[in-house]
Amino acid sequence: MKKILLSIITLLTAIVTMAYFYFSKLNKAHAESDLSLHAIVNASGFIFSFEQDKSVLDLLKGQENFEEIMGAEKFKALQSLKNIVRSSPALNALTQKQLIYLGILPGKGKELNFVISTQSDQENSKVQLFQALKTAAIKLDSAGDQTKLTLADSSIFYLALKDHLILLSNSPEPIKMILSKPLNKNEESFATYIKSGSKLTKNSLAQLYINFNRIPELLKPLLPGKLNGELTILNQQDAFALLTYNFSKEKVLFTGTTQVNDPNSYYQLFAEENPQKMSIQNILPERTANFSIYALDQYQLWSKKLDQWFTQHKAAQKRLKLTETINQKYHLNLELLFPKYFQNQMITFQLNTGESLGAINLSNGDKLDQLLLDLSENYSEDLKLFKEPELLYTYFGLPFQSFKKPYYLILDNYLVFANHAATLQSFLDDYRANKLLINTSRFIYVSNQLPNSCNLNFYIDHQNSRNLLAKNMNTPFSKQFNDTKALKNYESLVYQMSGDHGKFQTNLLINKHKDIEKDF
Repeated sequence: MKKILLSIITLLTAIVTMAYFYFSKLNKAHAESDLSLHAIVNASGFIFSFEQDKSVLDLLKGQENFEEIMGAEKFKALQSLKNIVRSSPALNALTQKQLIYLGILPGKGKELNFVISTQSDQENSKVQLFQALKTAAIKLDSAGDQTKLTLADSSIFYLALKDHLILLSNSPEPIKMILSKPLNKNEESFATYIKSGSKLTKNSLAQLYINFNRIPELLKPLLPGKLNGELTILNQQDAFALLTYNFSKEKVLFTGTTQVNDPNSYYQLFAEENPQKMSIQNILPERTANFSIYALDQYQLWSKKLDQWFTQHKAAQKRLKLTETINQKYHLNLELLFPKYFQNQMITFQLNTGESLGAINLSNGDKLDQLLLDLSENYSEDLKLFKEPELLYTYFGLPFQSFKKPYYLILDNYLVFANHAATLQSFLDDYRANKLLINTSRFIYVSNQLPNSCNLNFYIDHQNSRNLLAKNMNTPFSKQFNDTKALKNYESLVYQMSGDHGKFQTNLLINKHKDIEKDF
């Protein structure tokens, strides 16, 4: 009996020992496989990823948009590096089939840097890599943890190796920053989010990952100062996006998902809404520089989420007191006004002059116009002014926060408003003259590229935004923005989000002017 018991104990010990060694090696391999991912998320919130594979690189070579967006100088340097890697069997072998992460991050002053993060699954990769670099006629100058690489065309990169991790950058600072931090702790939630989408990206050509928490920091070299106007939507947004690249020579299109992490975010109010067919953009003047559309299914149900949003932002009592005071003062029931006659879409938009307006669509504009008589006063034959503050903010929330006591008009079942009478009058003049954005070839083209149903739609018109951006953009990027060999021929950028059980199905589209010329 003792022998049998001893044999069982010995067997169990052997099984446990084997399991320990197996899983410890497995965890070690798993940790190594995530090294490059953790390194890049620690550095950047805007990450482009693809596999080191000949077929992938050949396809991306045919995408000339990358050069225009990235800038000729940085793109040329990356091209030189890619050609060297492609022509060197030794360099190819070290990173073949490995994921390549390219992150964009702010540099010193008015510069943007990039860092490439990848890894090798081969042992002694450092010795092999340096030998391969020398064979490729690259000049090496080592100092500390980094090695300066000078290519034949004088392009300069900085290289660092740590275990299986390979880091490459146009500047030594990003690498120094990455190596100074623990690779498995910072930005863990973003890395986990990226790994959770591995099934979605498995068969895709390339991916784009965005950590919106870090976008304001990334934009500082381009746009100094605070993000204002329509760009305020990028301030303090706790959200991630995972987008896959759809190859096209004519446009840049990414599709995927956006996850809003902050439960108190206004955008979370739309995450479970059914996508709606957009129509409110039909009233926009052709001078529109940008707009943001918000669409929902049924206001009565959605308003319960809005009530919670006001509570979370400690504004519920102020809101309730405002409505009670107005109801008593005018002997009204405000619940029978906006909640009853609002249809399903609202919009804020900015003209090329920088003036801001907003609008909602209505089920019966004539009836609401009559009911608002006591709450407004006539300014002109067409325009009226709200007597009481924050009416629109009270019933629709964040987008209308800046419209305290706006001027307004109601036409064709739309209520349109602005903080200045002249702004609203200029809108009306354009509307009556049929000078509308939907009549322009560039807007027709971009509208045909995307679904017409969604919940959130953010649009920037390059042509109409040019002067606005020029006033705020730093000179190096302003030149690139207006260079025909760079970004000048780009017509629009659209970020479209459709509610999907708590997250958003997402389309990111950047269109070019030459696309329009082919079709019109």
